[in-house]
Amino acid sequence: MLDQILIDVRRKMESSALSFSDAAAEIGVGVASMQKHLAGGYVRSDSLAKYRRWLSGTTAEAVGRAVSTLSAPAAIQEETVIHALDNVMLTSDLVRNGRLNVVDLFCGCGGMSLGFERFQNSKIFRTALALDIEEPMVRVFNDNHPSASPDTGIARQVDISDFANEAEVQAFYLEHLARTSGNHELADSLGKIGPLGFHTFRRTLAAIDTAFLDQLTAARREMDYLHAVRELGASSLGQTSVTGFHKALKLPATGSGSPRLGPLIWYGDGYAAPASVVGDEIPRDPDLLKRMRQVANKQWKSEADKLRERSSGSGRGQLASAAERIERFLRFLTSPAMLRVKDVWVEWKAQRETVRAAYFENAEIAFGLQALYHSGHQVSVLLGGPPCQGFSRIGRGKIRSLREQSVHVHEDEDSVDSRNQLMHQYVLFVAALAPDVFLFENVRHFQAVVRSEGVEFDAADILAEAISNVSSRGLGYQVARRIVVASHHAVPQARERFVMAGVRQDIADQTGGADVPAFCLSLVRRRPLPLRVALDGLPTPAFTNVTPSDQKGTPVAPVDALQTEDSEEGLYKSWTRTSAMTDAHLARPPRVDDAAIFALMGPGTRWMDYRCDESPTLEKLTRLLKQVEAAVSRDPALAVNIGVDQQDIRELAASVDGSLSLRLLLESIPPLPGEVSHHLLTPTYLAKREGAHGDWLARMDASQPSKTVVSHMAKDTYAFVHPYEPRTLSVREAARIQAFPDDYKFGSVGLVDGFRVVGNAVPPLLSAQFAERVAKILMLARDRMEAAGLMTEPAKAA
Repeated sequence: MLDQILIDVRRKMESSALSFSDAAAEIGVGVASMQKHLAGGYVRSDSLAKYRRWLSGTTAEAVGRAVSTLSAPAAIQEETVIHALDNVMLTSDLVRNGRLNVVDLFCGCGGMSLGFERFQNSKIFRTALALDIEEPMVRVFNDNHPSASPDTGIARQVDISDFANEAEVQAFYLEHLARTSGNHELADSLGKIGPLGFHTFRRTLAAIDTAFLDQLTAARREMDYLHAVRELGASSLGQTSVTGFHKALKLPATGSGSPRLGPLIWYGDGYAAPASVVGDEIPRDPDLLKRMRQVANKQWKSEADKLRERSSGSGRGQLASAAERIERFLRFLTSPAMLRVKDVWVEWKAQRETVRAAYFENAEIAFGLQALYHSGHQVSVLLGGPPCQGFSRIGRGKIRSLREQSVHVHEDEDSVDSRNQLMHQYVLFVAALAPDVFLFENVRHFQAVVRSEGVEFDAADILAEAISNVSSRGLGYQVARRIVVASHHAVPQARERFVMAGVRQDIADQTGGADVPAFCLSLVRRRPLPLRVALDGLPTPAFTNVTPSDQKGTPVAPVDALQTEDSEEGLYKSWTRTSAMTDAHLARPPRVDDAAIFALMGPGTRWMDYRCDESPTLEKLTRLLKQVEAAVSRDPALAVNIGVDQQDIRELAASVDGSLSLRLLLESIPPLPGEVSHHLLTPTYLAKREGAHGDWLARMDASQPSKTVVSHMAKDTYAFVHPYEPRTLSVREAARIQAFPDDYKFGSVGLVDGFRVVGNAVPPLLSAQFAERVAKILMLARDRMEAAGLMTEPAKAA
């Protein structure tokens, strides 16, 4: 099946009377390669990118004529382009063949993609695929995004580091798209890609996984295994590093129960191969299988070595106890029972990786997947950003490696750190899906220092270089970056995030070649909204420490009918106040003694604000007590004469420091029954001050934008005390601060997970403003390509 792009190349050659040598020279490919491509041979994605750019006019005079109105000097040109983009009118022409596909990596509960989806009443963008490793994130996402498939949600719980190469990314996306959209034609086309057959690939992997679980079950029923597990104990198996060992290897948790595989690519997603492929299997090359066994053994050893390193750490208390538990598990790893498990795991891993390599590294299959992907199922926008720790050790050599091959990054010795793999995988998805635009977001302090070959680099610079030239194949991106402050854009929260935007070069060229990615990030600056706007209309929440149980929902007061979208408050409320009922309006019940200290705190004040370190009276009192303490030490009879106890004097002198004012406040609150004093009256709490998490307890100010909502609220909400009431925020109030619509459901996850998924999200109202910029860029590019006669045949809607 010849790719539509190659058909268009032949047509352009014929209409322009170009010879193979002339066309190949313009495109930048070899004559022999071009002849092979046009005859139906395999086309690498780098060559396909060059063909695409040639068709779009990147090297032709047609584009220059099409954008002649923007051929002013550089400074004027940029001003003209930005003005032109600002005034682009979005019409149905942009989506005449179906809404534009969005893929959301590290999707969380869906804040970033939700902004794109709900922009323009969901008429332009739709989330085609979302990926995250955490089940609560995926559950909330799917609660709010219906799928045509009963067993496949729009969001998938997948370890993104599992993907091996571009072909595998495309296959996963295409199969997912077919299932979740009910596109049987796409599913049939995918199944026909030869020579090995996609259904045969899926059935082969399913057989390997089933055999592994059967063999593992048998190994775990042996008496010596059961005895060893009992001797090991639950404390060792539950230790964080031990659970991490299992997760890294995709090894079912050690125990006496039936083994279950966790999130694993191509497993447990409800796929059922047609009956016609029963009995067929992907053949395994013996040499490749042998090498994969070596890789698996090396991976097992590497993870065990990490455990040994952690068990050797010095420490007391919990650290010593953790080291002891790890050491017990390490001894268990060398037992005959666990060595049998290792052998079963190594063979399963090797068989699985051999089949994946045999399928996705087959040139004919890779060509077929690429052609199918580019036949109307392309991704327009790629969203997301991996955890920031993954950029701490990326050097120039790794970027060169990415540009050269972008395959098997999980086998790269320099990428053993799974956090670093996520950076590679993000670039891999850009290379595989070639989106028109990507948006990468991360924490405010993303610009971490990278040290490579004795030279220091900025992490953001490294990422920009990696993506601006995602490979040596000619797939280029214009890239820009900016720190975006949510409170400047109608979100009542002082949230700062690093955002990088990339626009594919052929798309950017159609807008005149100006800094189009910068336009993506240049959102309209708005007046900051106070926290009270987010809390408006919500009653006092229900209180719980467990799973949310407000299935009936909470009524929301109606919005003022006179409110318009012209104001910041009107824009925010029109976005968030989408339902008369909402869920997850649940908060942790405050302790009576903590509610009392909350009530004493003024708006916008923190624990450390009540210290009195600079008080002259405190200084005098401290000096006086030291003098009295010294005097009674010299003359014990003096203490008797003045009627004081030496021990009382020493204790009082020790307690008179900057925390004295806090101590007096806490001592004014009656302790709970059975307690001697307020539970916060400890040296650890009283020592908290600036630089020592002195904002761990803080009351919010309703007249100012909220502080940044964070996932740490899952553990502790004391930094988010309600501005009016003596309690901390509810999950729904946190969601309001994040600008989630009231109809967005969080009620299926527990209170802890509710705070975590909300705290990790991107405010969707902020994302919607990015969506507007992206849509205008794509609209202008489309219009100018049509004017220049460079549009290919309309793409089919998925």
